[in-house]
Amino acid sequence: MGKVLEYDGVVIGAGHNGMICAAYLGKSRQKIMVLEKNMEVGGGLDSHEDRNYPGFWHNIHSVFHRGLMMLPWYKDLELEKFGIHYYRPDPGVVHHFLDKSCLGWFADVERTAETIRQFSKKDAATFKEIWTRWQPVVKNIVFPETYAVPVPIEEKRPLLEKIPEGREYLRYFDTTPEQFVLEHFEHPRVQAFIGFLGVMRGYELDAPKTGYLIPAMIAWGVNPQLCRGTSHALGDNLAHMLSHNGIDYIEANGVERILVQNGRATGVILEDGTIVKARRFIASNVNPVETFIKLVGRENLDPKFAERAANFRFSKTTPIFATNLALNERPKYITEEKHPEVIGSFMHIVGLETFEDLQNLFEDCRTGQLPRKPFMNGATPSYHDPTQAPPGKATAFMWQLAPYNLWANSLNWDKVRDEWFEKQLAVWRSYAPNLTEDNILSRDSGTPLDIERHDRNMYCGDWMVGEYSGDQALENRPFPGWSRYRMPIKGLYLCGSSCHPGGNITGAPGYNAARIIAEDLGIDLWWRPLDFKEHLEKLR
Repeated sequence: MGKVLEYDGVVIGAGHNGMICAAYLGKSRQKIMVLEKNMEVGGGLDSHEDRNYPGFWHNIHSVFHRGLMMLPWYKDLELEKFGIHYYRPDPGVVHHFLDKSCLGWFADVERTAETIRQFSKKDAATFKEIWTRWQPVVKNIVFPETYAVPVPIEEKRPLLEKIPEGREYLRYFDTTPEQFVLEHFEHPRVQAFIGFLGVMRGYELDAPKTGYLIPAMIAWGVNPQLCRGTSHALGDNLAHMLSHNGIDYIEANGVERILVQNGRATGVILEDGTIVKARRFIASNVNPVETFIKLVGRENLDPKFAERAANFRFSKTTPIFATNLALNERPKYITEEKHPEVIGSFMHIVGLETFEDLQNLFEDCRTGQLPRKPFMNGATPSYHDPTQAPPGKATAFMWQLAPYNLWANSLNWDKVRDEWFEKQLAVWRSYAPNLTEDNILSRDSGTPLDIERHDRNMYCGDWMVGEYSGDQALENRPFPGWSRYRMPIKGLYLCGSSCHPGGNITGAPGYNAARIIAEDLGIDLWWRPLDFKEHLEKLR
């Protein structure tokens, strides 16, 4: 038998949501242990130094951290004290075309509308009108709902119907992103631009009850921010914050089993045999299949709940094939001469021409085929953050959405990796011709299978950690009836991306779960989380 440790609470998984959840409860005078399977904390906040050229850094998972410095946990946990810094490039994204025209999304809505106007005056006017109309919806409904425990639609709808921004929200609630884009925009390039930005957030084109996310995205803005020193710097920053607040964590020693006695979670067994007892709670930052089927075990679950956990769906359209380059000089795009402002863009989109391209990609991903037409989005992080490459040099990447089960078997990615890399690079070169062999010092790739290999929480390469669709969103995430972070095993909670509001670097699942755990433990909250139902009642 291994050694025995004892804590008030145990958090499984040191991704950003797990660390945020642990921090709120640790600052509430609970003795907390965070347990991580990988060699270092951070989960999707991971970056690797180039294997061939030291000093060049590649962000392996997350890069575009939207509006992070305005999020409640960033302020509550005083992260700026621990050395974090973010860059806010403008424009946030540029969509390049082979005829040297482009679309850009700027912090200034007028500048964004101006780029749309060159393709369609009607679409530019529509974009501005949606942006204006949805400002109060985002401020009063969408953002507060993200950082609150979800309310069932049957309770929420009567309250929303009594306020103008609530009625606007409901107007598109039952539609799909695809319906919204095609009904409101006419030019194929504008449709593709807006639709693809939604897809890159993890939205499913044809998912019911998610259509409102597109106007919310328009009003919220792209607003991507880049972490100085790579994305992993945020993971390090969170770990320093944990230590500062007396919260313990263990790396490279994952949980093998959640101990259940008399229907209650009482502790965990680690890979090396260590037992960590949990006097008050366990919060799992890993997905429901891993948490319940592997760690809890079917024998400790109601059979119907076990089936529900086992059948939690992972997205077929979020996995990514990554092309990572170490360069002598940054990519120079064919649009730069006519539109010099694109040089400072954070995100770059290449290869996408029409909304039909997006629809075809979704069909290819769901049938397990290679994308019939490569189109990608990526960035040149070193342009904005010189610490990510040696002086005068550059790092750049492009991401292609692709299926996990390629031709019905994920292992096929190991066979076609090099061939697909060259195909993807050829498309990128047609937009950035200086990506010659002389310019490329080192190249690396990451397949959808590699995503799962590197982070076991991202089953099937799904970095959203669960398909985001009507029956797996809001009060239905991860399952209908189990959206409030509490699970059927007493003392066991979920706090990761499989919960509301889903994946991406939002910190909201960990933030929201901490509130529920604290309330269940009878802890006085030192922070001020929002009760969404009370919030809606006050808006009246």
